[in-house]
Amino acid sequence: MTDPLTETERLTFGALLRTLIRLDGFTTPEEQTAVYRVAAELLPETPEADIPDALAALFERSAERYQDDESVRAAAEAVTRTEARDAIYGALYEVSAAGTITLAESSLLDWLAARWEINESVVDAPAG
Repeated sequence: MTDPLTETERLTFGALLRTLIRLDGFTTPEEQTAVYRVAAELLPETPEADIPDALAALFERSAERYQDDESVRAAAEAVTRTEARDAIYGALYEVSAAGTITLAESSLLDWLAARWEINESVVDAPAG
């Protein structure tokens, strides 16, 4: 991603990632690794050693702003930059794909793909 996420896009990413983790019910070690990896990619100015703290702060700020599923979905709808949409969706997909994608996770990803006009076949290809 060449342009960093705006603060609002970051908060939306945090809210969507929180939602995805909650929908899964638990996080496997593989998913946890994926969470840290995508956070490092989407928060490039954060030193790797600080990613857990930066992620915790992002989750806290996003939870304060977006307190329910309706507000998270409204925030997602407000993300308009294609590059941000692609980066956020790709990150969420990567976290989901690190384990078994549950029906609830799939539902969220499908909803985002439809709203954001994401070509899921491009995302479905495993990373090299």
